[in-house]
Amino acid sequence: MVRLFGAGTRPFKEKGKIYTKTINKSFSVAYDAVIDSFGQMKANFYRGSLKEGFVIFTNFNVSFPQASESTEVAVFLVESGPDNTEIQVSSLNYSLSDFVAKELFERLD
Repeated sequence: MVRLFGAGTRPFKEKGKIYTKTINKSFSVAYDAVIDSFGQMKANFYRGSLKEGFVIFTNFNVSFPQASESTEVAVFLVESGPDNTEIQVSSLNYSLSDFVAKELFERLD
């Protein structure tokens, strides 16, 4: 299991607000596009694994002032076909999860 601040990524999936979209990109292309998109949102990469299909970002207070700089957003990627990847965006801050999902999905289209 992946660890984050001593806890697994499970809270993102069990308690977080999750938004899901399947995009027409291969898994590795989608992973790179997610990283680039969060850079454009001025978020900081905290941790991630291409092999395990997740990335976690913090410091959204530049693009989303209501969030503290330590608030985290996790993105999980699942290959659903040769050129299709399911993207799941989750945060325990529901407003931030909504904002990031809309921004990310728009950038990935």
